[in-house]
Amino acid sequence: MKHAPAPRPPRGIECPSCGCRHFYTTHTEPLRDGRIRRRKFCRHCGRKIVTYEAVPGSGPR
Repeated sequence: MKHAPAPRPPRGIECPSCGCRHFYTTHTEPLRDGRIRRRKFCRHCGRKIVTYEAVPGSGPR
């Protein structure tokens, strides 16, 4: 008897307005603390969002 695979948790970001997972990145900027700020807007509804991403290996030791 085969078991169905466990459902994966959702990955990535989701638009708070419409739930779409597709974005255009309009601006990328490195910050002094090593993170990256990206300004994006939703392809579906046009809502603007900002994400902050940590570069792997640049965190506190």
